[in-house]
Amino acid sequence: MKQFLKEFPVVILSGARQTGKTTLARSAEIGADREYRTMDEFSTLEVATRDPAALVAGAERMTLDEIQRAPQLLSAVKVEVDRDRRPGRFLCTGSANLLLMAQVSESLAGRAVYLDIPPLTWPEIERTPLAATLDAAIAATSAERFLKKSFRAFARRSGVSVSEAIFRGGFPVPSLSGDAAMRGRWFEGYAATYLERDLRMLSAIGDLVAFRRFMQAAALQNGALLNVAQLAQDAGIPPSTASRYLSLLEVSCLVWRVPAFTVNRGKRLSKTPKLFWQDSGLAAHLAGFQDSGQLAESRLSGAWLKSWVGHHLRTWASMRTPRPDISYWRTSAGHEVDFLVESARSLLPLEVKSTARPSGGDIRGLESFLDLHPEARMGILACACRQVHLLSSRIVAVPFEALLLG
Repeated sequence: MKQFLKEFPVVILSGARQTGKTTLARSAEIGADREYRTMDEFSTLEVATRDPAALVAGAERMTLDEIQRAPQLLSAVKVEVDRDRRPGRFLCTGSANLLLMAQVSESLAGRAVYLDIPPLTWPEIERTPLAATLDAAIAATSAERFLKKSFRAFARRSGVSVSEAIFRGGFPVPSLSGDAAMRGRWFEGYAATYLERDLRMLSAIGDLVAFRRFMQAAALQNGALLNVAQLAQDAGIPPSTASRYLSLLEVSCLVWRVPAFTVNRGKRLSKTPKLFWQDSGLAAHLAGFQDSGQLAESRLSGAWLKSWVGHHLRTWASMRTPRPDISYWRTSAGHEVDFLVESARSLLPLEVKSTARPSGGDIRGLESFLDLHPEARMGILACACRQVHLLSSRIVAVPFEALLLG
């Protein structure tokens, strides 16, 4: 963060509410010498709405919190930065993806860097670095070379099981709490606040009850192929309304879509994406799961596991330059790979299974993809096994701990 403030006139932090954007922006390391203005204060919001130029005029180092509530401020920031392009002048936070908001006409192209602040990852909750396993896999020229650089036996075990980590999610307050009842109340309050406050700011929603039903239906599709028609039917709304509601969840940084992989990049948009929730804990609450055991025993547990791993892959990719692409692969014959990680130099297929004893059936999709795409030098099966080991000459089984925890 400090490095970006030294390089760009404007740094924009976006992410769902309660992911820690304001805490980071006001930390002693970042915000000690910055003027702070938040649009959550009515007086500040009133000035930002009536005369945005006056609010930012002559600012030396200013933080504008929850700027999505006054998107006209971005145009005023642009004018101010064009007068004086010193690095670090404006640090803006937004509980919405400003680039997707219809009300935002100014992108600050060439003036700003956009940073995502997602929910916490498992390593952050465990207070360890994100493991370098993915970097090693991307750089490896073969499965055997990767294995030589990895731990054949991985001894570290988390104090929280994978199923419990998925159920708690990554919002700081519930993920760090051991009180299950408190977590349930927190998620309910979060959903209510989103419906009653944030959603009304983003769009005119006449029926909040219908939108809540839509959120519940979307949570039950977590990790699955996106089916807008089914979402509309489950929520009792027209498909056009379901599409608009889905866009609002994306703008709010609550869900994201994983595109389908094709050799021709231009065809990816025509393929059916998968729908992933940014926070598995919120999705689990909306879907009605009462505890991690109930989720683990559900027929949806596999999809939830993939979504949780996908969140970590996306977070890992966001910290790499250039940023790797994340997609999935599926053929009409039924072969599928959960994730493809594409960097400038490498293509890595990654499959996710809950099994502790992977077999040949678990890697059929990986083998099929590697047969069709020899440029992918190896594949990874992330699973609940205890050791990093070869499953074939091209595929390595990697425990979730070894893949994610440092």
